[in-house]
Amino acid sequence: MSGALAATALFGQDAAARQRAALKFTTLILFACLILQRFGLPFGGGKSFSVVGPIGLALAGWGVLTGTLAFDRNRLAAYVALVALALAGVAWHAMHPGGPMGEVSMISLYQFLLLTAFATVTFAEPVEERRFFHEVNRWFAVVAVAGVLQFLLQFVGLKVFAFDGIFPASILFEFGYNSAIPTGIGDTLKSNGLFLVEPSVFSQVMALALIIEVLALRRVAFLALFTTGFLMSFAGTGWIVLASFVAAAALALGWRGIAIAAGILVVGTVVMAIVLTLAPDVGGAIGARMDEISRPATSGHLRFITPFWAMSDALAIEPSAAFIGVGGGVSERMPLAYEYDVNTPVKIALEYGFPALLAYVALFVLGAKSMVQRAILVPVLVMCFVTGAYQQFPPVLFMVLLLVSVARLRADPAPAPR
Repeated sequence: MSGALAATALFGQDAAARQRAALKFTTLILFACLILQRFGLPFGGGKSFSVVGPIGLALAGWGVLTGTLAFDRNRLAAYVALVALALAGVAWHAMHPGGPMGEVSMISLYQFLLLTAFATVTFAEPVEERRFFHEVNRWFAVVAVAGVLQFLLQFVGLKVFAFDGIFPASILFEFGYNSAIPTGIGDTLKSNGLFLVEPSVFSQVMALALIIEVLALRRVAFLALFTTGFLMSFAGTGWIVLASFVAAAALALGWRGIAIAAGILVVGTVVMAIVLTLAPDVGGAIGARMDEISRPATSGHLRFITPFWAMSDALAIEPSAAFIGVGGGVSERMPLAYEYDVNTPVKIALEYGFPALLAYVALFVLGAKSMVQRAILVPVLVMCFVTGAYQQFPPVLFMVLLLVSVARLRADPAPAPR
């Protein structure tokens, strides 16, 4: 922590000032990750990269310089190990060019390592847990309100599900994302939270908001708001995140966790019964998605099955990839005979090796965590490692790292005796 102390002395911040600065950092990161999620910067050749990456890294760098943030020594060591393993793979491929999987993309490698560096910082001064999560769910509520209004306004003819046509294409980061997806009920579209790239991301954010609200804040109006947004996303990945929390809470939080899990199951069952009674077509739309995982060419099959097909086939062709990987960017363009997708663990393990994947997971797990942070760790890991490929998508990566790694929290003070 000596670097943080030196910066603190230089800028003259006391503990209270560093706590206020940490909350301001939280606000700015969440604004960038949520509200600016669809915006990008041109990169040449018609390509762009997310504007959130440079904003988040600049904020982290400024936080370290001003003493608001410090480096977490354990995660810094894990990051150094990750960099060393990735560069060792680069050196191997440089000495053995012309591999069967294709050429390594150094740009992909640099982007991955640069974005991942965000995990090495932490609040220099711990912030009260409730104050932090109150700020987090304030921004999640902004997105929830936007998503609910977006869904309802389509019934009066106002459909805004993509920013293309509203903002210049040169400043957007929407290519490759499916923002406007039919619900399967008439011509209605799934809500994507207005600012978020896809309904699946919206559903996952709403799942996290619900979990945080249940654990830390317990406000009925916000629980209703987040539940409404969650349902209007019509996306299954949020259910996976929520189910992982229910299972983890029941197993790890004792009787309180069992009570929370039971409460969520009961309330969820009642809400779904009401929805299916008022809108029977919703049941058909949900049922149509349930068997996707077994049907090739569907989003569920691509997301949850083909990554492991691709990894198995790649390791059969190049067994050494298990240790040194096939190289940055290669996993997305391997010469396989079928269409496939890659999720976070498969992409990192294939491109940099399984030891690098272990170092990457450590960036989420290591570091002191508050009670709520420990409780949300499993759903955050499921969100990042199961439901999507977010390792180079800074709007989600920075947001979840802020929740479980960057934020250093302390228990709320006990109420004063009367």
